[in-house]
Amino acid sequence: MQSKLILLLFLSAFLSAGEQQLSEDNFHITYPESCRELAIYTLNTLRELTPQLTTIFGSKSMPIRFILVNSRKEFELKTGSHLPYWTGAVTMFPQKVVVIKTPNLTHTTLRQYRKTISHELVHLVQGYHVPLNMTPTWFNEGLAVYLTDQFNLQSRVVLSRAIAKNSIIPLDRLSDFLQYNHVQAELAYTESATVIEFLAQVYGTSVLTELFNILSEKKDFDQSLYLVTDIEPGTLQFHWKKYITSRYRWIFLLDIQYIIWLIIPVLVIIAFFVKIKRNKKIFHKWNIEENDMQVE
Repeated sequence: MQSKLILLLFLSAFLSAGEQQLSEDNFHITYPESCRELAIYTLNTLRELTPQLTTIFGSKSMPIRFILVNSRKEFELKTGSHLPYWTGAVTMFPQKVVVIKTPNLTHTTLRQYRKTISHELVHLVQGYHVPLNMTPTWFNEGLAVYLTDQFNLQSRVVLSRAIAKNSIIPLDRLSDFLQYNHVQAELAYTESATVIEFLAQVYGTSVLTELFNILSEKKDFDQSLYLVTDIEPGTLQFHWKKYITSRYRWIFLLDIQYIIWLIIPVLVIIAFFVKIKRNKKIFHKWNIEENDMQVE
């Protein structure tokens, strides 16, 4: 009874004048009056994405709460903090709710908004199974990026450049992503995703499920990771850096800027030889014409 009362007080504190609620089964969307269509889209997206996470976390009924905000002031009010401008959403614990900006506020497309929904949904579902403070930040963010296909070619190029410049952020510094600017944050998220990729590629995708199962019992990340992978505490970074170096070292060459700078010298050389060949033809033609004139 007391827990229900606390939840009721919490929800009432989050509700502002003019806000509406859309609820269906265990999905609950709070939204501004003007964003009903977006709320319906959010609900349908959550209903579609949630079953996909059962492979990792198993099936478990849990309330999924999202709060849509359409102003930066409202976002700060709901989250209780001043966050970087690039922050599109926040998963809040122990409240177990996601506060998410509308596409109008972030100036993004519905496709990007869907990615944000799926990213935060991973955090929310993970938090129901294993508290987020039990796992490193890089693990939480990396898992969300990896499972929602946000680790694309552009991300790989960013990582490859960092490898080439020897500017990889150490794992023990990937603890507060909000301290980074947009460029640094992109690298931090990408690095985190490749750690999850490394674990899945080397030990199989089931390693994540096994890790969560052991974590729920042991309550210690390093110990649980060791039991699943035999990776000694403190050596994960060594194995991970070896993996990304061999896999992504030369990906930066796919960057269009590098391609252009590689192609330009080749084009210049080709143009040089074409010009020489053309000049030779012209000189040859002149010699023939001059000889013909002398004959006459």
